[in-house]
Amino acid sequence: MDKADFIGGEGACLNCETQVSGKYCSNCGQKFQPTKLPLRIYLEDSVETLFNVDNRVFKTLKDLFLKPGKVTKDYIEGNRASYLPPLRIYISISFIYFLLAALSDSNQVFFINFGEETTGMSEIAEKIQFALFFMVPYMALLIQLFYRKRKAFYVEYLIFAMHIHSIWFVLLCIELLTVYLQNFVPEDFSDPLYYPIFILSSASQLLTFGYLIIGLRRVFESSWGGAFAKAFGIILLYFLTLGFAGFSILLLFKS
Repeated sequence: MDKADFIGGEGACLNCETQVSGKYCSNCGQKFQPTKLPLRIYLEDSVETLFNVDNRVFKTLKDLFLKPGKVTKDYIEGNRASYLPPLRIYISISFIYFLLAALSDSNQVFFINFGEETTGMSEIAEKIQFALFFMVPYMALLIQLFYRKRKAFYVEYLIFAMHIHSIWFVLLCIELLTVYLQNFVPEDFSDPLYYPIFILSSASQLLTFGYLIIGLRRVFESSWGGAFAKAFGIILLYFLTLGFAGFSILLLFKS
């Protein structure tokens, strides 16, 4: 029998007992199919579910990086089925970043390398990295402030902030990689590996600002000039607050 013969029909949902007419329960979303399935149909369902998840991951990451602002705009407008939820992608990517930061023992945070000579600078870098995770709602408030004339709900800015931070954490992972590679390259122009590492590091730093500009322009329909000015103001306030938060956390732990 074909797979279609095992899906759909009429009756009570086996999960929530809602009356079903069709392939899926309108209440819980479970497929309407018998409990006893041939192994072939079970395996087909399992593979289909697995690759659907993988496709969402790939599409979300691809659009986040190749089409800045598109995922946020689509999500706000209700086109959500093909993307991972913003919180899920943010937590997943931030976890990878914090794991790499801990393993590499790096003091690089965005554009600043706090160095490794003193314990105090290392502790500041560590606390700023820790504070990064909690900066999403603050960035959302900043964006809402700069776009207060839109009269939109806060959650729209929160979604945008989670997507931007997801991109930033990937760029920060690249920064960690370049800092690690620099340990094996002389700090001059004599080694050919110096140039690709320098280009990779510079590109990741420039894209931190660039993705925000393009995202603001696409999602909130700003002009290029308006997006640039707002992005500059948002990043300035963001980094000032991030630095203050890092120092405050350090003082709190020392007291």
